[in-house]
Amino acid sequence: MPVVLLVATSLKTQAQLYDPTRILPSPIAWENYWTVLVEAFPFARYVMNSLIVSVLSVIGDVLSSAFIAYGFAQLRFPGRRILFLIMLSTMMFPFAVRMIPLFLIFKEMGWINTYLPLIIPSYLGTHAFFIFLLHQFFLGIPKAPLESARIDGANELQIWWMVVLPLSKPALAVVAILAFEQSWGDFLSPLLYINDTSKYTLPLGLYSLITGDDVASQWHLVMAGTVTMILPVIIIFALAQRFFVRGITMSGMKG
Repeated sequence: MPVVLLVATSLKTQAQLYDPTRILPSPIAWENYWTVLVEAFPFARYVMNSLIVSVLSVIGDVLSSAFIAYGFAQLRFPGRRILFLIMLSTMMFPFAVRMIPLFLIFKEMGWINTYLPLIIPSYLGTHAFFIFLLHQFFLGIPKAPLESARIDGANELQIWWMVVLPLSKPALAVVAILAFEQSWGDFLSPLLYINDTSKYTLPLGLYSLITGDDVASQWHLVMAGTVTMILPVIIIFALAQRFFVRGITMSGMKG
């Protein structure tokens, strides 16, 4: 029902927006999408900004989470269990708690109004859930190929890169999909760190449609932009659904 209302609102005219007797649009205002994509604001630029941030963040999340998860799952070192529990406990702290300290840190580093605060943390293993998901998957990898690689003289970094990662494609696909969805739809972080309108990501660009003088008349355009925005996530999930389901199942996360 929310999706139906979203699409229906995106196809309404201004006059139909506040008509309580009209749920479905009639006539259909296809021009709303043309207005959003071409006339309302630089949609292509915002899409490109979002793609830059999202793609680089996905690469960082996948590599850093897989690297840390491999250490917890396959290596033995003092304090491993305690460190793993501390890492898991960070999931209890919402972004609102870390928001001000992070902003002050990035401000001192001169990263405000750049994409660095949106990208660099992904390469530092900041998403505990992704690490936990891959950790559970790595625990199920057979020991034979790992021991065989060690006997052949491979170090742990080579084993991680050439043996573990190729065997973990389903779980890596799950992390990539979730990381892309999180970064693509992130609104609060770009709102905090980006000031230049030319650097806006797509969520911030859509928000600009309802911050003008004529706020009430923009909701149908916001909904049209939102429909366009969620299409890449739906397409990616549809194409990678097989890997997503398999990765969740093999990671021991079955409901």
